[in-house]
Amino acid sequence: MADVVTLVMESRDKTGKGENGRLRRAGYVPCILYGPEVKENIKGKLNMREVEKILAGRWESTRLTVKLPDGSEELCLIREAQRHPLTDMPLHVDLLHLVRGHKITVNIPVEATGRENSQGIKDGGVLEVAHELEVETLPMSIPDVITVDVSGLNVGDAIHVKDLVLPEGVEALADPEEVVAIVVTSRGVEDAAPEEEATAAADVEVVAKGKAAKEDDSEEKK
Repeated sequence: MADVVTLVMESRDKTGKGENGRLRRAGYVPCILYGPEVKENIKGKLNMREVEKILAGRWESTRLTVKLPDGSEELCLIREAQRHPLTDMPLHVDLLHLVRGHKITVNIPVEATGRENSQGIKDGGVLEVAHELEVETLPMSIPDVITVDVSGLNVGDAIHVKDLVLPEGVEALADPEEVVAIVVTSRGVEDAAPEEEATAAADVEVVAKGKAAKEDDSEEKK
């Protein structure tokens, strides 16, 4: 489980495209905090560099202690992060207030382990792994990542949602038959077969021509 990261939210009185642009140029990211127990959404701004550090990692599962402008602290999660399509700079952040004891739905990154021991990969297969998995869990039980052991996979083998061993208190919301990891035949392996067949056919043709030539020679000698 990931450590809780602290963020400081400063007050933001003005809104609008022009004001948000000014905030970003000053090194801040406009944000809003909401949740089931938040009576009125709280608008604020966060330090740009601190936000970029979080977004550079597994931010979907990173729990945050947000210090609000009034001095109180709330446990939150980044629910959505808008970024510039070219620079990837954070444009706006939505913070979801987490209530202890109340389950939430969150997407957790998936990470494969045991690649070096997979016979399917050794045989030239390609491993395909889901990027994330939607789960339901309590705020204090949010896992940093969901690991999938692929060491036993051969070409064509797959691991489904129902095969996962999830941490206690974490429930997958995806279809149990949904594939999380699979080793598929690589294009190079597929292309190799016709090439081998073509080579074999060429060898047969050469042998046949050689035999035919000998037979022709024999007929001429007769």
